[in-house]
Amino acid sequence: MAYTSKAKIEKYLMVDIDSSFDNQITDWISGAEEYIKNYTGRKNGFEVSVAETRYFDGNGEREIDIDEFVSITTLEVLEANGGDVEWTLTEGMEEDYIVYPYNDTPQYKLILRPSSQIGAWYPGKRRIKVTGVFGHSSSVPKDIELAATILVASVIEKGVSGGRIRQEALGDYSVSFEDMDESDQVLGVKRILDKYKKFTL
Repeated sequence: MAYTSKAKIEKYLMVDIDSSFDNQITDWISGAEEYIKNYTGRKNGFEVSVAETRYFDGNGEREIDIDEFVSITTLEVLEANGGDVEWTLTEGMEEDYIVYPYNDTPQYKLILRPSSQIGAWYPGKRRIKVTGVFGHSSSVPKDIELAATILVASVIEKGVSGGRIRQEALGDYSVSFEDMDESDQVLGVKRILDKYKKFTL
């Protein structure tokens, strides 16, 4: 699902854009999406995936961060020297593990309970096998939609007004304008995106 659309950009700018620009606007939207993914460090974007299986390294601790997810179907701990299942864990306060944050999505942390069958997430490569729905949310967050709309609208506005070009890559499409980064609009976009930044160690 695209983060924005021509119709939303037209409403934001309060103009009608001729259909001869449709292909260019589609390219700009794709570029804005890549910019947002790169800026936030979210290479897979924001929407949830279909149910899939992912593997994670164990850390020898009782808590572990994994990819953001909306739900978990099964969680298994694998043997160190092969893919055989050593333990199948159950979610719940009186079971093996709980997920965090408790009342929000996406979730990203697995915390072992005192009643767990294992005392720690066994250290080693590909020891944790998780099947579930991964991603940030079931739809693109509204403020990310707004950020994408503003980015594309800013490119259109500066192009119309003849802004001075400055390097600012939007995916494969590389264009920007001298005063684009200083504009209140784009600074507002970056404030939105800062909330979604993922940091990796």
